[in-house]
Amino acid sequence: MKFHSPFFRSGIFASGLLAFLLLAGYAVHDAVGYNYGIAGYSRIGCSVVLGCHGSRSAATVISVSTASSQIEAGQTYVFRLSVANPNYEYGAGCDISADNGAKLRPYDSTLQIMSGELTHVYPGQLFGSNSDSAVWLFKYTAPTKLGVAHIYIAGNAVNMDGAADNADHWNLKVDTLNVVAAGVSQSENQNTQFEIFPNPSSTGRFVLSASEISGASEVSVTDAAGRNVFHSALQPGGESSIDLSGLPNGTYFLSLRTKDGQSFLRRIVLAR
Repeated sequence: MKFHSPFFRSGIFASGLLAFLLLAGYAVHDAVGYNYGIAGYSRIGCSVVLGCHGSRSAATVISVSTASSQIEAGQTYVFRLSVANPNYEYGAGCDISADNGAKLRPYDSTLQIMSGELTHVYPGQLFGSNSDSAVWLFKYTAPTKLGVAHIYIAGNAVNMDGAADNADHWNLKVDTLNVVAAGVSQSENQNTQFEIFPNPSSTGRFVLSASEISGASEVSVTDAAGRNVFHSALQPGGESSIDLSGLPNGTYFLSLRTKDGQSFLRRIVLAR
């Protein structure tokens, strides 16, 4: 995700490259950098404190999508990533990682594999483009484990002034996926006979009713960053309480995994 505008300005290429290599060599959190990209920041961002770029800003908008309606275990999908910032930033970079054993690969030569993650090879152009966004495509091979999986993205927008300072603005994005068994249709996955109520919840407490699911199941809840915040066994033929009252307001993802390996995802909201 790290890059500096000296790479685009004649006469100071060498000094820019030297500064980049020095910063990459001393980066924390086991970050590894070379050329233009850097790995190790997809979940934490890249601030000046960490020897990198600027501050986190909602003005840097990260979007990720795929044309597929569902994600099947072990299958490979093409994802589109865009990083945009309307505030006169000129270039953009990215760092992408995944969990649960999923594999990431470049779709073309604009991305590279670095320490198991994907980073840009050279900065994407923002200013002057039709959409004012930098776009990359990448391949995602889903894990064989069913249930919730995540893609973690750090996107950076910079003003290309040659300095890694507060004029640059990065942001983070977590894309939550529901990995289902191959051959399970989207309608079957969504219409499983269980209910969650109330949703949204004003107390942080939910009731999960699974009267038509046979056999023991497991229920887990993750937050928007992919952290597991609740897990319990779910017995068939009744109702179970899910207490998230100690957690802050926001969107969470409830995953129900049945004894036969099927997994189903629901979005739940705490709104006090």
